[in-house]
Amino acid sequence: MGNRITNTRYGMMLYPERDEVIGKNLLLYGEWYQSEMDCMKPYIPQGGVCIDVGANIGCHTLFFARQVGSGGAVIAFEPQRVLFQILCANIALNDFRNIEAFSSAVGQKSDTLFFPPCDYDQPGNFGMIGRSREGVPVNQVCLDDFQFSRIDLMKIDVEGMEPEVLLGAKKTIGKHRPVIYLEYHPETHSCDLREILKGLDYELQEHLAPGYNPLNMKNESKNVHGNFLERNLL
Repeated sequence: MGNRITNTRYGMMLYPERDEVIGKNLLLYGEWYQSEMDCMKPYIPQGGVCIDVGANIGCHTLFFARQVGSGGAVIAFEPQRVLFQILCANIALNDFRNIEAFSSAVGQKSDTLFFPPCDYDQPGNFGMIGRSREGVPVNQVCLDDFQFSRIDLMKIDVEGMEPEVLLGAKKTIGKHRPVIYLEYHPETHSCDLREILKGLDYELQEHLAPGYNPLNMKNESKNVHGNFLERNLL
């Protein structure tokens, strides 16, 4: 597998050259779903704390780190070993001292999950890999096992495991009341995210995020996303 490096809105970033989605967007636009970050930006204070569950190679992670500044903190979780290594490389490449990264999945309880093996030498969407019955063992943690002193924003994008992340973070959410931004595809979820969040006394807004930003960093006019909108809940 080869990695490439490109200048992005979030800093210089390493990415898998065979990644046809996030990598392709970073190369073409210098950004990845900037519309999501624009939506979250008002809720991220200087000196704040952000949790990034499903960090991939770190686009959102680096964005959060710049927003909270040196007095804040970002805690990032990424279960795929290869993507986690690239995440750590991007943190180091941009000299961020305010990010702590964990090579773990996040769920309802401490456990071991399995992910299907991925051939990073072949073209693919590496961010779409979800759990399986067998394969590569991955450590799973739950957020309630951590002792966070503060959380301002929690972003969750974990390929259908969003309900488990929330259920394993009920105490944490009840204590800190962070703004929560998460991917929402009801057809792939084991239970209704809306009901979980309402049970935690949250008000919900749906955010339909376009992938193409006409004001992208590299001034690229080609729109590879078409009219597709990513469905999220705020």
